[in-house]
Amino acid sequence: MSNLGHTVIAFALFSLSASSSLAIAQVANSDAKLQVDYQERIKKYVELHKNAAKDAPPIKETKDAAAIKTAQDALAAKIRALRPNARQGEIFTPEVAKLVRKLMYPQVTGPQGAETKEAMKEDAPPRKAIPVKVNARYPDEQPLPTMPPNLLANLPKLPEELEYRIVGKDLILRDVPANLIVDFVPAVIK
Repeated sequence: MSNLGHTVIAFALFSLSASSSLAIAQVANSDAKLQVDYQERIKKYVELHKNAAKDAPPIKETKDAAAIKTAQDALAAKIRALRPNARQGEIFTPEVAKLVRKLMYPQVTGPQGAETKEAMKEDAPPRKAIPVKVNARYPDEQPLPTMPPNLLANLPKLPEELEYRIVGKDLILRDVPANLIVDFVPAVIK
């Protein structure tokens, strides 16, 4: 083969490598933009939560379950008033939901996935017992399922007011002090 032939092959391989690298960079950049968008939505919600908390009775540390529930309900009512038309997908937009599924996928498939799914079943409430609906109260009588650490490690970090939970096959975003379902991604676990 001539030097020209080697040069053409080398150029073709370089071009293929460069276009693959560009495609990977574009996907990574797109994911990064989605994460920034998601964090901005979270930040906006937390600001709303803090504004609602200013006008709600404080949730004090107590062993009186009724007092805790009363304070949670008051905060949840203030949040609902500030988000009267809240609907699924406001925080977990379709694009963000797709990214969340992508981030969780390696942890819920294959051998490790079987272990993860088994761990989630241990303290999972019956699926029909939890109304997975935006602005719904998480039922007091139902356990809060544990989030496996490997899933949490793959998901974007949340401020202390919020947490992830898996209910059935759905991922919910829960406002902890208000005990309120803020948003959810349906069918995140297959």
